[in-house]
Amino acid sequence: MYGRRWVKKVVTQQVGQANVNGSKLRAFRFPLAPWAEQQRIVDEVEKQFTRLDAAVAGLQRVKANLKRYRASVLKAACEGRLVPTEAELARREGRSFESGEELLKRILKERRARWEAELLAKMTAARKVPSTDRWKTGYRDPVQPEDEGEAVPGGWALSTVATVGEVLLGRQRAPQYQTGRWTRPYLRVANVKDDRLSLGDVETMDFDPVHFEKYRLIPGDILVSEGQSPERVGESAVYRGGIDGLCFQKTLHRFRPVPGGPSSGFAQIVFRTHVKTGVFMRLASITTNIAHLTLEKFEAAPFPLPPLAEQHRIVAEVERRLSVVDELEATVEKNLARCARLRQSILKMAFEGRLVPQDPNDEPASVLLERIRAGRETAVPDGGPSRRRAATQASRLRRRAR
Repeated sequence: MYGRRWVKKVVTQQVGQANVNGSKLRAFRFPLAPWAEQQRIVDEVEKQFTRLDAAVAGLQRVKANLKRYRASVLKAACEGRLVPTEAELARREGRSFESGEELLKRILKERRARWEAELLAKMTAARKVPSTDRWKTGYRDPVQPEDEGEAVPGGWALSTVATVGEVLLGRQRAPQYQTGRWTRPYLRVANVKDDRLSLGDVETMDFDPVHFEKYRLIPGDILVSEGQSPERVGESAVYRGGIDGLCFQKTLHRFRPVPGGPSSGFAQIVFRTHVKTGVFMRLASITTNIAHLTLEKFEAAPFPLPPLAEQHRIVAEVERRLSVVDELEATVEKNLARCARLRQSILKMAFEGRLVPQDPNDEPASVLLERIRAGRETAVPDGGPSRRRAATQASRLRRRAR
């Protein structure tokens, strides 16, 4: 037995590190082929590895191209270049349509109506029913884009994240919430990947009924990372259900679209595009290689708003194209793993004498081994007479130099 199996058998673990001492290493069984066959094996291994290296390099290029294509699809979707715009279709078909500007006005009207209804309900519950409408002047419109002159496709509107949805930062994790009467599962930034939620490692924290109502997740909510590495800050995923009573931590923002506003699918495309194009990274505050996308910066992030019918077409086309990319990426990963296995199998065949044909005219390995033994016997061992004699002569020369 030799190779990896031998190492696993004799290795010792010390503080998480594997160790093989010299005595065990000297006992390693070394397969010895005839000298000429060794040369043929080395040549064949190098030839096969060169081919594998070229294949791996090609697969890595395909992988990088797929990554760039994924980003270009998302970018084109948010620039109105992926599907025909609703304005183009309406003009071609001679019909009217609700533009992005009209949709934005309806969203703003809906936001104000909800704010008034919620505030009036609170005042009524407190028995402070107003006699006039002056209380309505306390309403503040959401923050508008910093660059309102930014170009958007015909029939679209440029808005902000805070205008088209409700944004909430999660609950801070604290020792007093680790146990309690209302322990519930919650998500943290480690659970949010690019367009995917990892629900296999979900922790729990105490959320009383009031805080549970505030921080609970419903299908369609989007979770956006608040703190991440600069190139990944703002990564997001749509919560589609799966765990009852699920909440979220302060390392995440929850985006909930305004009813009648953008679809969760289109909002997720916008957020992913902001990650790929560096919008979130430019908005974030970066300290010690960690970027923080604050609530204020996230709310002020630009949000292109197409008509609803166009949003649905964009989401369908993005899903269609990226599903093809997902399949191709899975194929690339399988082939990369296959290349790694082939590399191991080549080495295994080499040491089992199955990689190159044997030549009966080769000098037997037993003769080579005897020659090696004879050479070791005639060689001067460490600390032998010649070594001691050389050390004595060097000492004499140093004394004469003084």
